[in-house]
Amino acid sequence: MSFEKIPVAAFNIMDFISGFAAAPYVGSLVLRLFLPVREKRWARPLLYAGCALLSLQAIYVGDPVNILGILPVFFFIVFLCCGGPFLQRLSVSLIFSGFSLSFSALVDSFLHDDPALWMAVGSFMKWGFLRLAVWLAVYFALKRFAPEPEYGLPPKLWALVDMLTLAPFAATLITVALGDMEARGVGDFLLLLVAQLTSFGLLWAVTVLARQQKLEQEKSFYEMNRMYYRNLEQEQFQVRRLRHDMANHLQTMSALPGPKLRAYLDDLIRSPAMEHMRRYSENRVVNIVLSSKEAVMEQKKIAAEIETSVPQKLPVHDADLCALFANSLDNAIEACEKLPENRRRVSVRARADKGLFVLQVQNSADGKSAWRNGLPVTTKQEPQAHGFGLAGIRKIAARYGGSMEITEDGTQFTLLVYFTLEEETGKTR
Repeated sequence: MSFEKIPVAAFNIMDFISGFAAAPYVGSLVLRLFLPVREKRWARPLLYAGCALLSLQAIYVGDPVNILGILPVFFFIVFLCCGGPFLQRLSVSLIFSGFSLSFSALVDSFLHDDPALWMAVGSFMKWGFLRLAVWLAVYFALKRFAPEPEYGLPPKLWALVDMLTLAPFAATLITVALGDMEARGVGDFLLLLVAQLTSFGLLWAVTVLARQQKLEQEKSFYEMNRMYYRNLEQEQFQVRRLRHDMANHLQTMSALPGPKLRAYLDDLIRSPAMEHMRRYSENRVVNIVLSSKEAVMEQKKIAAEIETSVPQKLPVHDADLCALFANSLDNAIEACEKLPENRRRVSVRARADKGLFVLQVQNSADGKSAWRNGLPVTTKQEPQAHGFGLAGIRKIAARYGGSMEITEDGTQFTLLVYFTLEEETGKTR
């Protein structure tokens, strides 16, 4: 069927759906790959409106009115709707707007004004399928390697990205502002094309840098938790040796004359202070972490309730298991420290049975936690000293095909982590 037999109204409908609805939406998805959106009801619709304003505005070489009018509005919307460091938002906004504007200038200034080419592709391609196809291609090209929402690059690296972004962004502005509307030629076309490709290349570069940063963080994360586990194990070994030596000395002293001394020493040897480390479960890693954290809670006058059933052998790396318990209890202890002593309570329940691992940590709360990206914000002076906190716990759960859920009802904070225990999981992940 030829284009001539299709009603004009049908083209208009396709124009609106693909161009004015789908394309800006896909553009906003691309933007959200690199910037966290604020947790406000109006944030995502407003961000979509900003992307629609930017991507659907007609841009002509030699006519800078539109481009100068929409840029401040777009930047304002991005900074209002998105979080993250200032340089991050600035870099992503410059790259995104540079790509979108150069693409619009190419379509409006060259494709639109070429009658032969325009008639060949059909007018509906201008605002509709052409824009949608380009944004879909960009989205799927970047999504596979896109950084996670909590990714971060050093400020110096963002500053470098900003400097590199200025070249294609300025090239687009200069071409549109200083170009000749009546005599635009191949030079303008090539400059806009290079600016568009460069902007896409910078988006790709950010994904690569963020991916590398993520790998470095995970490496540090595992190394830190291995050291943490080894230190705990060494500490417990020294304590056991000390208790064993003291018991031997007391046994020798018990042979001394005097029934009262012997009875006293017998009671002392049998006292809880002379016992080995408490066994919370069959798993050595869990025992070491819980023993260490219970000592901290006792020192800080936090009432602890611990109930665990974790076997010795699990298809979970020791570093991951250590991080789950250590980081979750660190967060619970931190929250309890803010409360009066009579309200400090922590409950730990963990079970690994029938192919499922479940960890639940509950602690008293004051209901005043600040949240960012769906996670409460730590108030620790050095949060890196305790791993990557809840974000790290969520990554570990996802690594084993599970999930993390957190709830807060004003007086109690609950952390729930669960994942399946498959033999292949611990070997391949």
